[in-house]
Amino acid sequence: MARVLVVGSDVQGERALLQRLRVAASLPADTVRSCRDLDECDLLVIKDTPALRNAALRMVRERPRIQFWVEDQDGQLRQGQGDNRGVLDDSAIEHALRRMPEEPVSIDEPCTARGAKAITRALRESLPARQGHAVLALEGAPRLLLDFVQDQMVVPAGVPVADLAQQLSDSFDALSLHGISERRYQQLAGALPRQPLRPLLWQWGLRPAHWHDLDARLQRHARVKLLRWPDFRVLGHQHDSFRLCSLLLKRACSVDECARLLDMPAEAVRGFVHPAYLCGYAALEDTAASTPMLRAGSGGGTLLARMWRSVRQRGGG
Repeated sequence: MARVLVVGSDVQGERALLQRLRVAASLPADTVRSCRDLDECDLLVIKDTPALRNAALRMVRERPRIQFWVEDQDGQLRQGQGDNRGVLDDSAIEHALRRMPEEPVSIDEPCTARGAKAITRALRESLPARQGHAVLALEGAPRLLLDFVQDQMVVPAGVPVADLAQQLSDSFDALSLHGISERRYQQLAGALPRQPLRPLLWQWGLRPAHWHDLDARLQRHARVKLLRWPDFRVLGHQHDSFRLCSLLLKRACSVDECARLLDMPAEAVRGFVHPAYLCGYAALEDTAASTPMLRAGSGGGTLLARMWRSVRQRGGG
């Protein structure tokens, strides 16, 4: 939505200008609105007189997010500052108006999970089920729309997309997850592009913060079991990740076992487990609930030793 403050025109002139902007940008009437408060407007348009121009320049210098246009004596719209003061054609008007931030959307649906631990659990339950839709919100404003059915996501208008995974990681404990209907999801998503969900979650999981509870279980030698191959887009050309996948699909292993068997740093193993766990690709088996890989037996040495003797006996050795 573009909120426009028009200065120097009468009511009739203001209405005509707003209609002109709507037509130029091919936007519905309610998406280009008149605004009376300079601190809330997106665009300031003035009649080009020296007094108004000087006053407007002072105002926008204190509010750099506001765009500033002037309507010259011939009725043409031009940039109010900067080097390019050429006439704004319909294409330039449309481009500018469509880039203006949307009015914040509030989320009224009940919160189903809040904070890193609860949201991780909810994502791990929803992703494999491939059912439902949700929105991740920060202070009531949508930050990410989730479609578990299609394994897709939508970044709402006005949310910075640069390094989105880092933004989500930084605010993980302050985020809330809200279940929404498919109709509400489509309403919030509109015509915005749908993107694969897991690659973003994987990048999010690579950030080291908020994995204290998971790391505590790993340090107690919980074993990691890979439930299925991850989306190849998340693995890229990471050779060690492919080696870990091959091992953990065959059997559950602790971080130390992975590090020893694959001759790689334990920190690198944990760096793989974090995003695999968040994306629902991996599950943990606590030591008490799993069968130890090496265990002393009565009078027979370790399990591995007994297995080796059995092989030798069958082979006549």
